[in-house]
Amino acid sequence: MRALTYEKHGDPREGVVKKVFDPRPGPGQIVVRVVAAALNPVDWKIVEGRFPFVSFPWKPFVPGCEAAGVVEAMDSRVAGFSAGDEVLVSTGLGGGLAEKVAVSALHAVKKPASLSFEEAAAIPAAGQTALQGLRDAAGLRSGQRLLVNGAGGGVGTFAVQVGKLLGAHVTAVASGGKHEMLAGLGADALLDYRKADFAKAREEWDVVFDVVPNRSFGECSSVLSREGTYVTTLPGAGPFLASLGVSLRAPFGFRKRCRWVMLRPRGEDLAQLVRWAAEGRLRPVVGKVAPFDQAAWALSDLSAGHVAGKTVVRVA
Repeated sequence: MRALTYEKHGDPREGVVKKVFDPRPGPGQIVVRVVAAALNPVDWKIVEGRFPFVSFPWKPFVPGCEAAGVVEAMDSRVAGFSAGDEVLVSTGLGGGLAEKVAVSALHAVKKPASLSFEEAAAIPAAGQTALQGLRDAAGLRSGQRLLVNGAGGGVGTFAVQVGKLLGAHVTAVASGGKHEMLAGLGADALLDYRKADFAKAREEWDVVFDVVPNRSFGECSSVLSREGTYVTTLPGAGPFLASLGVSLRAPFGFRKRCRWVMLRPRGEDLAQLVRWAAEGRLRPVVGKVAPFDQAAWALSDLSAGHVAGKTVVRVA
């Protein structure tokens, strides 16, 4: 089979589509013939070596943490799937940008007929990050006010919709060119970051979900409600120290919180997102579809930012 491969950290454009060994199903795994794979910021950040403690888990490294395709083979102990089933899957740290991938059957869900392979591939990583960030890290409740910073990207477009599904009033922060799209996804209020700084607004929000992420807890603290929560998609020393500082001030009546979200693939979460999508209540936003032989360039374009929705690579 062919896969987009990297032998060393560096420019995403240096990736090479070449032949590698076909995967075989391990215990509890299925092998999926990939039709489409979606790109995420974590892909290019791993390729560029942006994570200090995350090197390539294997070489050659194949990026791509979400995909959709057709079940080709499976471990004999797997139940609930058959060869020929159309599925969408979470692939972990990578492996999706290949003609075939082996994944745990627990991280796969059958694709509804109403979704194209490109739309299905866009759901697993970004959708679960949005759901887990808002439901679990933030504890978002019905009637609360949510601000999504970076609402026009992959996680952001899902966060706007998940926020509405959880009953929140949603303010979306993105460039003006994405406002019409975000209004169509259900955003209640729209802010253009080029014209106004939400962190200096006179409004308050119960949850600030910094998807970009380019604002710190300290910068957002003034616009959080008394018991508001800031959530970032970039764990690190900054959020850890901010969380520690919050804990130290808690005995003195400080109730604001700093949290971060790291994607944990869960079959039940993916199934929930797929149910919403099948019901027409959640819409994957595919902004760009690239052919497989241009996957490295598509990954480089994603690293430059300003992409609307998800970038998807058509593998087959």
